[in-house]
Amino acid sequence: MNYIFCLVSLLGAFLLFQVQPMISKFILPWFGGSPGVWTTCMLFFQMVLFGGYSYAHVLTRRKPSTQAWAHVALLVLAAVLLPIIPDASLKPAGSENPSWRILMLLLATVGLPYFVLSATSPLVQVWYSRVYPHSLPWRLYALSNIGSLTALLTYPILIEPRWDVVNQAWIWSGTFAVFALLMGACAIGEWKRGTSAAARRLHEEAKKDAMAPGPGALRRLSWVLLPAFASLMLLATTNHVCQDVAVIPFLWVIPLALYLITFIICFDHPRWYVRPIWAVPAMTAIFLTSGLYNLPWDWTPGFIMELVVHFSSMFLICMVCHGELARLKPGTSHLTEYYLLMSAGGALGGLAVSLVAPLVFTTFMEWSLAIAFGFVLVSCVTFLGLRQSKVRPIRSFGGPVVAVLAAVALVCIFHWEFLSFGGALDRSRSFYGTLRVNARTDDQGGKFHSLYCSGTEHGRQNMDPAKRRDPLTYYGRETGAGMVLERLKTQPDAKVGVIGMGTATVACYAEPGQTYRFYEINPDVVTMAKKWFTFISDLEARGAKYELALGDARLSLDHEDPQHFDALMLDAFSGDSVPVHLLTREAFEIYQRHLKPNGVIAVHITNKYLNLAPVVERLAREFGYLTTRQCIDPGDQPGHYQPDYLLLSKDAGFIQAHPPVPPAYARDLEVPLWTDHAHNLFQILDRR
Repeated sequence: MNYIFCLVSLLGAFLLFQVQPMISKFILPWFGGSPGVWTTCMLFFQMVLFGGYSYAHVLTRRKPSTQAWAHVALLVLAAVLLPIIPDASLKPAGSENPSWRILMLLLATVGLPYFVLSATSPLVQVWYSRVYPHSLPWRLYALSNIGSLTALLTYPILIEPRWDVVNQAWIWSGTFAVFALLMGACAIGEWKRGTSAAARRLHEEAKKDAMAPGPGALRRLSWVLLPAFASLMLLATTNHVCQDVAVIPFLWVIPLALYLITFIICFDHPRWYVRPIWAVPAMTAIFLTSGLYNLPWDWTPGFIMELVVHFSSMFLICMVCHGELARLKPGTSHLTEYYLLMSAGGALGGLAVSLVAPLVFTTFMEWSLAIAFGFVLVSCVTFLGLRQSKVRPIRSFGGPVVAVLAAVALVCIFHWEFLSFGGALDRSRSFYGTLRVNARTDDQGGKFHSLYCSGTEHGRQNMDPAKRRDPLTYYGRETGAGMVLERLKTQPDAKVGVIGMGTATVACYAEPGQTYRFYEINPDVVTMAKKWFTFISDLEARGAKYELALGDARLSLDHEDPQHFDALMLDAFSGDSVPVHLLTREAFEIYQRHLKPNGVIAVHITNKYLNLAPVVERLAREFGYLTTRQCIDPGDQPGHYQPDYLLLSKDAGFIQAHPPVPPAYARDLEVPLWTDHAHNLFQILDRR
């Protein structure tokens, strides 16, 4: 029985956490590739986890025979619903609320298997306590966290590169069937072998409960609030990082793995969590994270350094939260209640980030608030730890010194974190990210408006009426976008498709009689482009035609008749994040159907973190396109950047007329053909 308990704990936790990145990646292309997909999935998993813990709490109050047969019946029902492959009929039509649609899709696909798995840890630990009444189950809890961690670390390293998501789903479903058999044997075996031991155990616990009061209200509240803040910190950090890099399992898995490691450390043995040893480094890490771009030295952190600093802060804050939580753990008579309230806290943290924050804030304010209040928490823990030191000087002077330093640091953190939230003409936040419009003045005194998504500028317009048509930022006339659109200047019936509106700067190139059709998933982008920029109204005033398809570009194009585009501009970034589903074989099949035989696809591949050129070049070879890469330095022209474009066309004359100008940092890399079910951004992370 001991071996069965261990095996079921490991396998159940492994499946529980393996399915999270797998199913999230499966449905990511269906919902625009937004970072909100992962946070919404995490909300679902946390809510179902709370449901599973509630079920375990209620079930363990029943007779052993009732527990065994009820859980076996649930295992059989969950196995009948396999495999966990989302049906194509569950794809969104394009107009629904993405969050609710994702929650309903996950409920229909993985709801019951995940519910059964989520109840495994508390059930097995209670059953273990009945079979072995003189042993404590906390090591079993640490063992389940090791299974969870193994699942997370193996997914991006072994599972994701080896199999596409359909095969992953079949393998997972087969493994779940094996788990169901083992868990059923465990339930029946506990009933048969643990009845007498259970009676003795319950009798002992009844005597203890009669002699000692149960946990107080404040202690129970701590069981909720500490994991809630840790969960909020996890999701806010993941959201923050994914907005500026990419929505990929690697960047979901690493913070979640670190989060689990804190559970393993804190619940394995009390000796691993010593307040000052963890809280003082946490204070330092939070200070560095907040001041990463504000500290007074001329240094720009790279991708790896950013991840290290951000994830270190998250890890140390979660370590303090879970360390304090472990210090408050009860006896085994309150074990399932303890887990139940912990899971409720985790679900509350998920609700705060996924549903409440987008309604309350127009920025990613929850990240800044989590950083600031995390600093307050670890400062208090440091103060308490030093005041309890056995060394008298530390006990006398350590606490006050830390209090003074913490107060000064906290003022700096609040200043750095919230200074950037002021001064915007307009702000908005939705499932697809945050937007803001700023009014600025350049070195020559010219006034212009800029649109930012997260921290990345997505377009700029000079507000001088004589210069409003000048294409700035990434769309200058010498850029790849300019080359493609200037080519159409003499074609009055030309039609251009634009995936990703931004400020609609490319509308500068529209001539009378031409049609520019924009595909934009975020309604707030359209609102701001029309409210604060004149590119669209100027296009219509010149006699060109403006069309809008609101919704995910792939879904819209897939449902439309062939548009016969002369050019298709692909520029659908969110911050620096890349919507992977627009760079797959299935996506390019759709683009080709809408493109004229001599048309051009212009893919904007500028990115601080990802080397996208090999992905697009591999797609070009698959569909028989010639390519030319254009990364031309604009020199000292104000308001212009050096964008990187890859132009694809079957028109050999156009390609020859524009010889490649690759960037100095370009590097050759062979990558497999990307599909909706198989793609790996970890391969193309730019580690410069």
